This record gives sequence, C-alpha cells and structure tokens, in this order.
Amino acid sequence: MSSYRPRHLAPPAPTAGPASGASRRSVLRGGALGAMALGTGTAALAAPAAQAAGIYGQDVSGWQGEVDWTAQAAAGSRFAYVKATEGRSYRSPAFSHQYTGAGGAGLVRGGYHFARPDSGGPEEQVDFFLNNGGGWTGDGITLPGMVDFEAYSGLPRNYGLGQQEMRDWISAFSIRYRDQAGRRPVIYTNLHWWNDVVGDWTPTNSPLFLASYSSSRPSTLPGRWWGWELWQYSDSGPFAGDSNLWYGSQSQFESFVTDADYDAAGI
Repeated sequence: MSSYRPRHLAPPAPTAGPASGASRRSVLRGGALGAMALGTGTAALAAPAAQAAGIYGQDVSGWQGEVDWTAQAAAGSRFAYVKATEGRSYRSPAFSHQYTGAGGAGLVRGGYHFARPDSGGPEEQVDFFLNNGGGWTGDGITLPGMVDFEAYSGLPRNYGLGQQEMRDWISAFSIRYRDQAGRRPVIYTNLHWWNDVVGDWTPTNSPLFLASYSSSRPSTLPGRWWGWELWQYSDSGPFAGDSNLWYGSQSQFESFVTDADYDAAGI
C-alpha cells in the first residue's frame, strides 16, 4: 500500500475521548449539502483528486487519535472507515470514540480489519472483527466492513502462503463475512501487493478500495477488477488519516451503503 506509516504498527497510547451518542442523521439523503461542502470546503479542494467530481471521505486508525469530526464534515468528508481490529486479537483502542464521533458528525461510518493470514484462520478473524465493530446493517449510516490486504513489516510479503493458499484465505474470509453479516466485505489493497501475492484473480462480487497516491484516477487495477468503488488518493490530507473518493453518483453510493445485494462496480 503506502510507505507513510504501516497500518499494522501499534499506535500511540490513546487519550480519553468524549462519549457522545451516535447520531441517526444520515448523510445519504443530504446530497445537496454534501455537494455544497465539496464546493466550498477549501481543504478538500486543495487535494489533487478533488479536481474530479465525487463523494469524499477518509479512513483513520489509532494513529489519528482524537479527530475533530465536525471539522472533517465541514471540509467535505461524507464517510469514514475506522480501524477496528487486526489479526485475531488486536482491537484498536481508538475505535469506539472515532466511530461514534464520525457518526455524530453525520458521516456514514464503518469498521475495517487488517488481515493477518499468518495469525489465525480467516473464519476466526472474521468473527473477531464482527464482535468488535465490523458488522453491517442496512440502516443508511453503516458502511459494509472492509478488510485490508497489504504487506506487514518484518514478515514475508506473502505471509508465508503460496498464491493459491492466499486466494483460498481471502475467499474464506469473504464468504464467512457474507454469511455472518449478510453481504461481501470491501477489499482494500494496492496494485503491486495484490498482483505479486494474489495474482490474476479477484473474489466474487467484491468492491475494490484501491490505494494509489496520484493526481489522476487509477486506471491500472489489480487482479481481475476492471473498476473500483473507493480510491485512497492521499495520505497527507486534506482529511485526517487517509483521504478517499467514491467513484460514482449519490444513488450508487446509497446502494453501496444500504443494499445487501449490491453489485460491485468492477467484477
């Protein structure tokens, strides 16, 4: 994925955060307000990718600590993925206040899991993720769970698995999540890791969240994807954490958030 600060490294010790209740206000029906924020939020317009139309958001982890979510929304962020878990035993200490804070500011929010194929089976990791913030419901304010596949510093790039073994691991994770949560998870990765470790293969009906730090939309995609849902275009602003862009329209975003039978755009 990136060279900035690997997601799997332990974040700094958290500070206590406010325990505000999550708002039920959904931004899905606030297309006009979202467009206004994107049109007037100078921070969002400063990013290279922001020259293109779209719905903007971000992803955060313990590295970001306390996030001013009201400011993120004012700058144009409409959604947030929050790191929940890693492997079979690590739960981000920042998850609860980040997740609640994002929802309280009116962002659609969801949890993500950093996959560790070297540490426990896929079914075990799915269950741990679901028990610690990775679930989904079609309530209009919850993103489908996302699973992060990338290299881990200090371990073999392929986690000691052969290409077919890695495909089997990913497929088992996706199926288990679908069976437990009611839909397929989003797959986060980058071109080089996926093509080197997984190869010319993509799991069934899996939305792609692609890391590609560039001023232009990515056109070379990993595996057999021909389109992406989410593009992580920057790790240095405009939003806290990483900045992301949704590929399509407001109605397509609504379908992605609420529809258990959502059809992935690129597979």
